[in-house]
Amino acid sequence: MSIYKPGRPSRQEPPNTEGEYRWVNKDTKDIDYIGETSDLDRRKAEHERSEKPVSSDTHHFEWQKADGRSTSNTRRDHEREKIKEHNPPLNQRAGGGGRKAK
Repeated sequence: MSIYKPGRPSRQEPPNTEGEYRWVNKDTKDIDYIGETSDLDRRKAEHERSEKPVSSDTHHFEWQKADGRSTSNTRRDHEREKIKEHNPPLNQRAGGGGRKAK
């Protein structure tokens, strides 16, 4: 059973809640990065301040809110599955390597 509702991720401004996100290249439509977080809005801002080659200028930030059953571990498991499925070039690990949510 998935912790995410079926359907396309949103491109609206993200909420301050847990979920999965991806950076999709505006030109190629390829998924260049996939991640999970306990705060989608904060994580988007962190990426945009970083030295990583993703930004709102070159990429769409797409996200899905996790349901109330999600935990840091279930989101990490889902992240690993999506990274394995899409093989995004900017993910340095196979997922689940970030800080655990409190």
